Amino acid sequence: MSKTGEAIRQCFFDSIDDAAQLLRLFDFLPNTYLYVKDIDGRFVAMNDEQMQLKDVKHQRELWGKTDLDLHSLHWGRLYQQEDRKVMESGRELPDQIWLVSTADGSLGTFCSSKIPVRGRDGKVIGIAGVMYRIDQSQRAASVDDPIKMATDLIAARYDEPLEITDIAEQVGLSTSQLNRRFRAMFQMPPSEYLQRVRVHEASRRLADGDRAISEIALGCGFYDQAHLTRTFRRWMGMTPREFRRLSM
Repeated sequence: MSKTGEAIRQCFFDSIDDAAQLLRLFDFLPNTYLYVKDIDGRFVAMNDEQMQLKDVKHQRELWGKTDLDLHSLHWGRLYQQEDRKVMESGRELPDQIWLVSTADGSLGTFCSSKIPVRGRDGKVIGIAGVMYRIDQSQRAASVDDPIKMATDLIAARYDEPLEITDIAEQVGLSTSQLNRRFRAMFQMPPSEYLQRVRVHEASRRLADGDRAISEIALGCGFYDQAHLTRTFRRWMGMTPREFRRLSM
């Protein structure tokens, strides 16, 4: 009796000596970041792009480490919370947008998808995730591309009282055109992108020093400390003071 397609498939995968060898294929995909974590959130596999994103020379430097070892306390906890959501529900979590610091310190916009990884008994034993940079094609775009001009402008002038109408005018688009094209590329309007950049920079300064929060607020483009606090709580779920205490 001939085997069914499902039986052939199962026989093949059961015969693989080391399933991790299949991950090697991801090293040939440019701008694609793959990682696998166990049930305790420890990295057990990743591709070369992910290794370079974390600024290490060999994968073994990341094996066994968690997000709390690699990121600030707050960001590490956010990543772990999302991982637990996937593992506890046993469901995939596709197309989540994250602003992530890259190895050179710049801020990249990534689309992340995670799936639960199950053992032979069907129980979840970890997660696998893949990311790609939404702004990768935009980074290689012509210097005259209005969306590239807009993100470059935000990166250079987020600490100024920058308005979306100003950005639109400077890149040669109407406000509605800028909003529409920004949403198509980043899945968020430029106003949200600007807020996230400012909050991300504020969180870095809060964690890295003891400057007054009012000074950080003005240095990151907020009107005052109260404005920073409202915006920070919206995106981070806590006040700047609470964030600083947790990051110490």
